[in-house]
Amino acid sequence: MELLLIGLSGFARRRVLPAVASMSEIPTIDIASRHATPNDVAGIPKLGRLHGDWRRALATRRPGLAYVSLVNSEHAVAVREALGLGWHVVVDKPALPGARAAAEMVELARSSSLVLAEATCYAFHPMFPVVRKRAADATKVVAVFTPPVPAGDFRHDRARGGGALLDTGPYLASLGRVLWGLEPEEVGVMVTDRTADGLDLSYSALARYAEGRTVVGHFGFTSTYRNALQLLGRHEVVDVERPFSMPPENETRVTIRKDDEERIHRVAPADSMRLFLDRVVDAAYTGSREFDEPLLGDARTLDRLIRAANGDRTLPF
Repeated sequence: MELLLIGLSGFARRRVLPAVASMSEIPTIDIASRHATPNDVAGIPKLGRLHGDWRRALATRRPGLAYVSLVNSEHAVAVREALGLGWHVVVDKPALPGARAAAEMVELARSSSLVLAEATCYAFHPMFPVVRKRAADATKVVAVFTPPVPAGDFRHDRARGGGALLDTGPYLASLGRVLWGLEPEEVGVMVTDRTADGLDLSYSALARYAEGRTVVGHFGFTSTYRNALQLLGRHEVVDVERPFSMPPENETRVTIRKDDEERIHRVAPADSMRLFLDRVVDAAYTGSREFDEPLLGDARTLDRLIRAANGDRTLPF
C-alpha cells in the first residue's frame, strides 16, 4: 500500500516519515505540499513524487493510504476529499471540527469500507498495557502536558485551528477511554491563559467518570515543559514518564509505589506511531472498524471540553 503524505509538517518529519520508512507494507511515499521544494525532501527514504497540489495528487494517484498533516482548519476538507476518492485516511489530531463532522466522516468511511483513524497514537506504546493494568484499581488520575510551541507556530493562530484545547485536548479527551474504556459523565474547564483576541493558550480541567473516577489535568503552551501521568489508588501510586509523546529511541519507566515499597517497570524503546500505523494498515486489509468508535468518542468528549471552556459557545473552527 502506497502512502500519500498531505502536508509536510514538523510532526510528519519527526514521527510519520521515520515510522513509515521502517514499514515493509508501505513501499513508496508521495508527498503533497504547497511549499516544499525538491531540496526540502531530498534524502527522505522511499520517496516517490513531490506534488504541489494535494487535491490533484489524490485524484491522479491510485488510492492507498493518505496521511493528512495540514493545519487543523484544513483537516475536514482533505479528509472528505480523500475518502470520496477511495483512500484510507489517517489524520493528525484533532481529526475534525466537532462530533457532528466526525460522525459524518466516519459514516462516509464505513459506506465505502475505508479506514478513518485519528493519529492519537500515544496509547499504542507498550507502556500502556502496564498502565492500564494499574489503572483498574486507580480512581484518581493527574495528567500534565505542556509542550513548547513557538510563537510563530499555527497553533497560536485562531484562523488556522490553533489553541491549546485543540492541540492538547485530544490527549485529555482520550485518556478515560485509554485507561478505563469510558467517556466522562461531566467535565469542567478553566482557561488560564489567553491571547489578546481570546485564543486559549493553557487550561486546567476536571473530568468525572463512572464509579467515582476522576481525571485532573493541566495542559497548554505557557509553562515549562512537563509530560507526566500519575495514577492514584487506595494502596498505590503509579508514575508514568512522558506518556503522551515518548521518543521512539527512549526506554520508558513506570514507577509503582505501594506502601513503603517502590518498583520500577522498564519498557523497552518503541515507536508508537509505527505501531499505530501497523494497525491502520492491518485494518485496511481486514476491514476492521476498530478506529471508528475511538474517533467518535474522543470527538464527543473534545466538544464538551471546548464548550465548557468557552461558556457553551460554538466551536472555534
